[in-house]
Amino acid sequence: MWFGHLVSHAGDAVFMIALPWLMLDITGSKSLTALVSMSAYLPAVIFGLTAGVVVDRYNRKLIMIVSDILRALLVAVIPIALVYGFISPFLIGAITFSLSTFSTFFYPARDSLIPHITTSEQLPAANSAISVSGQMSHLLGPLFAGIGISLFGLTHLFTADAISFLFSILLISLITVPTRKVRDEKHPPSWQGIVEGLKYVNAHKGLRLLLLLTFVNNIFIMGPAIIGLPVFVREVLTADFGVLAKLEVAMAAGMILGSFVFWKAVKKINPISILLFGIVMDGITYTFLYFVNLPFAAIIVLLIHGIGIPLITVSRTTIIQSVVPDKFRGRIFSMNYMAVMGTTAISVGLTGFILEFIGADLLFLLIGIGAASTVIIGFNPALRKMNVNKRF
Repeated sequence: MWFGHLVSHAGDAVFMIALPWLMLDITGSKSLTALVSMSAYLPAVIFGLTAGVVVDRYNRKLIMIVSDILRALLVAVIPIALVYGFISPFLIGAITFSLSTFSTFFYPARDSLIPHITTSEQLPAANSAISVSGQMSHLLGPLFAGIGISLFGLTHLFTADAISFLFSILLISLITVPTRKVRDEKHPPSWQGIVEGLKYVNAHKGLRLLLLLTFVNNIFIMGPAIIGLPVFVREVLTADFGVLAKLEVAMAAGMILGSFVFWKAVKKINPISILLFGIVMDGITYTFLYFVNLPFAAIIVLLIHGIGIPLITVSRTTIIQSVVPDKFRGRIFSMNYMAVMGTTAISVGLTGFILEFIGADLLFLLIGIGAASTVIIGFNPALRKMNVNKRF
């Protein structure tokens, strides 16, 4: 799983950095670029609850493999369209939407599978390792993108992403998973499984607060990260794609450091406290970009900013794995994925609109303050009283 995650995420990192740049090249429109980027996050809202039911009922390893096969085929359409001249914003948006649809099944299946191939005591270390794998991918992806665009152009960056899924499929197929007990020989309708999951969350105030915190915080954070940075590089730093790649590499390096910080800190500190600290750090470091107009300074800021990201994401994953029973785990991870991806869609759309009126530097100042302020939600005692596994 670790190696498969490393390879496929490197391809994903290439795709996510190349997509806005391609759209800006084709259209020159920041709002249209934001709209197409936003299409990557809508499927989580539309299909998230259904995906959770599927993940809880069926073979999670197989779900991951099928998702990767379909995503490989979809990404391959982009270089073909570029070569033969039928590329369009609509086609890119449709492919991006479809890719995200299958990701909506893949990631809850992955996070629900991890407790089956490790022990409860090893969960924080396992989650940190998977996080490091993902962040190494975000480190390698932009490096590859920066080098690759000069060697074989933007077109075949997407070809490389398609190939990366094939490696992921091979490696995931080698994972040995203990046989999981089948609970329902005759599955009730999907809507009933959705209702069961919603009732479970409704009965646990701590989980509701965790999902709400994720929802609100991501509205502030994700759009600037996806659309704000390319615009910041173009208009504030007046730099090229290579500088954008370096910023992404710096943030990924910080995220790797942050994953190790979590692994060490969780032995002494409750994951909920780590999560709240990460939210404050994540927002405050964004505000520093307001004072930056040189690439080197931006690289340092994003390196520090990246450290806070795993303190949020790995903590949240560990909390859910620890407090949610396996029969509901897929549905809760899908709801979490919905909260992350759904708010990202909103955030990307708002960011593209706002950037038509204010500069990217001012955007990061305002957004950073707002993001850090969301930690207030986490001060509710119900969140801190969640029975997180202490055997770390």
